[in-house]
Amino acid sequence: MGTGVRSLLPSLVLPLLLCGPLLDVSRVCASEEALPVWDSVRLCDIPNEEAPGECRLPGECAAYGKINDVSSLSSIPRFSFIKQIQCNGSEPVPYVCCPRNSQSYREPYVNETVTPKNRVMSRISFEVDSCGIQTTVLKIRGGQLAELDEFPWMAMLLYERENNAVAQGCGGALISRTYVLTAAHCVTGRNFEQQKGRLKFVRLREYNIHTNPDCVYENNLKDCSDDMIDLAPKAVIPHPEYNSDSPNQQHDIALIRIEQTPPFGDFLRAICLPMQNYQGTSKDKLSVSGWGRTDIFKNDLGPNVLSPIKLKLSLPYVERDMCSKTFRPWKFMLGPGQMCAGGEHEKDTCSGDSGSPLMSYDRRQGVWNITGIVSLGVRDCGVEGLPGVYTNVHHYLPWIRMYVPM
Repeated sequence: MGTGVRSLLPSLVLPLLLCGPLLDVSRVCASEEALPVWDSVRLCDIPNEEAPGECRLPGECAAYGKINDVSSLSSIPRFSFIKQIQCNGSEPVPYVCCPRNSQSYREPYVNETVTPKNRVMSRISFEVDSCGIQTTVLKIRGGQLAELDEFPWMAMLLYERENNAVAQGCGGALISRTYVLTAAHCVTGRNFEQQKGRLKFVRLREYNIHTNPDCVYENNLKDCSDDMIDLAPKAVIPHPEYNSDSPNQQHDIALIRIEQTPPFGDFLRAICLPMQNYQGTSKDKLSVSGWGRTDIFKNDLGPNVLSPIKLKLSLPYVERDMCSKTFRPWKFMLGPGQMCAGGEHEKDTCSGDSGSPLMSYDRRQGVWNITGIVSLGVRDCGVEGLPGVYTNVHHYLPWIRMYVPM
């Protein structure tokens, strides 16, 4: 994908528009530390099979290669099976549960004769317009695939090319019934329309781009989202001080005004704006989400194609002094409206989209806040010691409040 933003660091740093947006695991190394034999094999459960499987990298599982194709993603029973064999837990590298003594899964689907999930209780458990709340609960099984109702504020920006084809280009976050927050480089800049096309729609309630509505079979229940929504932008408002030619990309923030959304529910909700500046430490984790690159579907889609399924990843917060020190050799100055996260080996934000939210969870309030916006990142995502640079949303609250009321 092209980008209208110049390199941040010579041959090192590029906008995430080029790097692939949030959460890139396509270039992740498969190397692991030497483990005792009793720790080197991780057993897992495979639907429809009595014998346990073994957690392996997707490329090392012949059985997974046979079912990892685009057509599988439009089949609810098959996709539900793929979702249930994810077994990487909190690790950034995707693993799948592979049969130990066979080259094929016995029955690679989840039985579709299940009862529809009743979501009535979740819809009356909190105020209708509450922000930052999601109904998904913590699951024992981890993985990079987000849950069906996870991060219901995620927005996909769709652009119209010269041949009238509409394609994904950036991400964003719904912050009210009428506004989406994204990066300025996703909506303006020199040669912007030639490279990305014209912003055509803001898509909400999306999970799997191959199905509508999106459904999964899990725990003997059929769970389906509401239909996805494509809303035309009524106004695009980049920050007035943003300069697309600036190498450090300060003020990389923009608002998109859309038609009023339908009422909020399990699959559509605004994320909360931060009332305080984020005061984290290097031990704290932030979250990113989007439709970025992943090894999960690499065999069929290729290593540089965006994921058709919403992804998620946890990233370490990088304190400001440490981030500034890291980039000092390249004479990059971190601006007052910028912050950093990532920079651990195989843990960075190329697996989502430019403009998507960097999120923090407020345990006291029980809500998610949009802490940052994906802005700049290294060319080879997941490079140890080189964090990604994000727009600090709290710094721009006065500007946001000029358009979005409390």
